[in-house]
Amino acid sequence: MLALAGTVIGLISGVVGLVFVFKPDLKPSGKAPKQAANLSQLRVEPSAAYREYLARIDISAGPYTARQLARRGALLRFRVAVTGFEGKRLILKWELFDRADGKQINESKATTVTPSTETNEAIWYFWVPLPRRRGKFYAVVELKQEKKNHLLSLDTLETAPFRGLS
Repeated sequence: MLALAGTVIGLISGVVGLVFVFKPDLKPSGKAPKQAANLSQLRVEPSAAYREYLARIDISAGPYTARQLARRGALLRFRVAVTGFEGKRLILKWELFDRADGKQINESKATTVTPSTETNEAIWYFWVPLPRRRGKFYAVVELKQEKKNHLLSLDTLETAPFRGLS
């Protein structure tokens, strides 16, 4: 009985070995895929015209009115670096908070980014409209991964406080 068990185990091991010889991509690598997501180098220009934002992202000011182009807001510039998310939907968004009470004042509609290569790095800009009142505010930039039933936060950055438009 022991000899039969040894023969069966040897036969199965040989078949599995042959599968890996002819289909090496099926062989486990032993390493989990590396995933990393990093937001860094956040800078804020606290009183930038919408026209400046459009110029930074190379979009024509043509469809906008003079009033829209002159509107002031906070211009956020930051670096995004992701590894291991090729083909996955990632969400970039900003939120604006009142420093005095911590309440959220505004947030962006999320921007969806789908990396096309294993590693991606870029400089990104957001323009955040500011309330027309006194006070100090801060902005938060967040990178999330879209999961089946929720969004998983990968990284966040927070600006230093800055003044509103008064």
